[in-house]
Amino acid sequence: MNSVFVMGADTSVGKTVVCAGLVKAGQGFGKIGYWEPIQTGTLVGDDAVEVRSLVGEGSDTVLESVYRFTDPMAPVLAAEKWGKQVELEPILQKFKQYVREGYTLVLEGTAGLLAPLGENFFQADLMKALNLPVLIIGEDRTGIVNQVLMTVECAQKWNLNLAGVVLLNSRASLGNAPAINRFGKGIKVILEVPPLTEKRSLVAHLAGSSELRQVLGVGRIPN
Repeated sequence: MNSVFVMGADTSVGKTVVCAGLVKAGQGFGKIGYWEPIQTGTLVGDDAVEVRSLVGEGSDTVLESVYRFTDPMAPVLAAEKWGKQVELEPILQKFKQYVREGYTLVLEGTAGLLAPLGENFFQADLMKALNLPVLIIGEDRTGIVNQVLMTVECAQKWNLNLAGVVLLNSRASLGNAPAINRFGKGIKVILEVPPLTEKRSLVAHLAGSSELRQVLGVGRIPN
């Protein structure tokens, strides 16, 4: 299996649910874990708790974050509020530890590429250091073409390895996917997911997607 970095083109677009779908897809193929190295806003919603609930597996499926902050703020600001500082090296060390332990990681990023994690330290710097395939998650709504294209342009300047774009709540009526495919400089929408309000149904749909399973490097769902 391949570890994957999942990031959003915007906030609240469903990247945590996509992570749960990827974890579900990887079950039965080896040791797979969900990891969000920096989590903010835990007072209003805990991504780790949500993934654990959605995948229905033991606690070893959801791995410990390096930094956790209650405030829904940019990581650098959330850390400063509590007199702390987010640093790259502890994240890289924890990543290496999980890899040594045999985990394939579904890694959820915090906000966008230029989200400041520390002083002169952006999420893009972390992504470049980890050097994982990157999935960009967006919601099929007005404005997403601009958001995705800006994300793609920024990612390419950082020489990141983009695996493709996933659009959630897609009705295929706004023309967003064709526009992204046309102007995305080689980056394509690999999956359009129809509106599914029940999250477990959405996770099951994502886990069965041949496109996501290909990114993760797994075959058919085990019997």
